[in-house]
Amino acid sequence: MKTTDFAIHLSKYFTHYLPNERGSSPQTIDSYRYAFILYLEYIEFERDIKPEKMIIGDFTRESIQGYLEWLENKRNNSASTRNYRLAAMKGFVHYLKYEFPDYLKEYQRILGIPLKKTQQKEISYLKTEGVELLVQQINLSNKNGLRDYVIMLLLYTTGVRVSELINIKVKDISLTKPFTVKIHGKGNKGRYVPLMKTAVPHIRKYLAVMKYDTEARYDEILFKNHMGTPFTRQGINYILNKYGMKARTINHKMIPEDLSPHKMRNPN
Repeated sequence: MKTTDFAIHLSKYFTHYLPNERGSSPQTIDSYRYAFILYLEYIEFERDIKPEKMIIGDFTRESIQGYLEWLENKRNNSASTRNYRLAAMKGFVHYLKYEFPDYLKEYQRILGIPLKKTQQKEISYLKTEGVELLVQQINLSNKNGLRDYVIMLLLYTTGVRVSELINIKVKDISLTKPFTVKIHGKGNKGRYVPLMKTAVPHIRKYLAVMKYDTEARYDEILFKNHMGTPFTRQGINYILNKYGMKARTINHKMIPEDLSPHKMRNPN
């Protein structure tokens, strides 16, 4: 069977464009891939087009709008999920308009599909008193406690995302003036974030206790779990909520039930 233009360019979108040109994370690529799996399911069973026979000419505003309605009505997807699936479709259009400009007018129609309005939830950050109560629950006399303290210290004082925190390496920490930590963002783009002077002694102690203050270990990940492997996002959430539960028994008003690393980021 002859490979269609849609199949060729969809493959290039996922294997080259997203990871290499856009610098998209594996999580984003997986999410976009799932959006297209659902789209092809919709195309096959609701529009009677076999995925292997689909051509770029079939990729229209009408097909995408039908897909979005199908997500809402048949799969009961929320407005935010619907919008994320639409982002995957529009991302493919941004790729196609340069690689396959034959249908530029249709691409413009697709890009004109509006996002569905969602109810905005107010983000409530931990106040300074709440953060202090939280870290008071940490036992600093052992390695894990010191590690957890430094994790929370960096989350609160630098505003890094969890995905950035868990990728910090020992060599990214600079404890000579000006004190900084190198953060690796999307597409492995690095930026330097200042460290608070008051955080430096705790970080320096952590490096010494973990024996990270030797050149042979500079390439290692800064924070590791009890198995000696890098933390996952779920692992950081677990640590935060472990201390959150303890702090909540002392003053539940200071620690929200939906405590998350994002709420640790100092809004000031």
